Amino acid sequence: MLAMLRAVPSLYCEKSLYVFYATGSYQRLVGMAKYLGQPTVSKCVKEVTDALVTPAILNTFIKFPYARADRDVIRNKFFAKYGFPGVIGCIDGCHFHIFTPKKEVEHLYYSRKHFHSLNVQMICDSDCRILNVNAKYGGATHDAFIWENSVVNNYMQSLHRNNEQVWLLGDSGYPRRPWLMTPILDAVEGTPAYKYTAVHGRTRVAIENTFGRLKNRWRCLCKDRTLHYAPVKCAKIITACCVLHNLAIEFNIPEPEPAEIENPNLAMTISEHIFQENTTGDGLIRGRAIRSILVDKINRLHT
Repeated sequence: MLAMLRAVPSLYCEKSLYVFYATGSYQRLVGMAKYLGQPTVSKCVKEVTDALVTPAILNTFIKFPYARADRDVIRNKFFAKYGFPGVIGCIDGCHFHIFTPKKEVEHLYYSRKHFHSLNVQMICDSDCRILNVNAKYGGATHDAFIWENSVVNNYMQSLHRNNEQVWLLGDSGYPRRPWLMTPILDAVEGTPAYKYTAVHGRTRVAIENTFGRLKNRWRCLCKDRTLHYAPVKCAKIITACCVLHNLAIEFNIPEPEPAEIENPNLAMTISEHIFQENTTGDGLIRGRAIRSILVDKINRLHT
């Protein structure tokens, strides 16, 4: 098999992969279109996908702003575009349909939406560039658990210990923290809290748009194109598509015509799982205090 793959020109191999990613067509159809057999296309998908998710590639094209100068650029662009101060990213989880896993691990991937999936955490900037992707968890895992156990969460905490006032924006499925701002769901219309929540929603739509653009360009990720692979390989394919998504933005590659929108009310999305926590926790208390300051500041900015 390896000798056969080496005999295939690399250009054909890569093109077959991109056709598979972009259309979601099963491998036999891709192979027919490019005059390659299914086993060869399968090998191409594996080799090129594995190459795209090596640390050297991931750390080059999917980069969280660990440098202060990079955070300043992202923060200023968010503020210029949406008028929400201090934002260095928007975060959410997105469920990607996968084929039914092995019985012994199936429960880890069966989501509350009643299908098998990976719950993939992503963070984006104001241009819908993906800054961080975590595809390790099955659909049964809640967004808050993935976040609480992430490297980025620990890093954001370290920034606040050093008195850097920046944050991510998340929906009501996340815990309110000084480094993670959430909406005020019971805000009364006409109040400062309502204005804050409206601006929060308009800003956080960046992550919903990121998911939409990612799936529109790489339609193997769409809900009607279930990935027919083991979870680990599905995670690699999703991550590889994120790398290609960022490359497409970097080189201004035109987007395809939009497919059917999966969620047309992006700006008004409310998490189906509202995070419940101890109302006296230190992180929650400090998060509430910072959010109160932001409520006042945003109302002054948007009067």
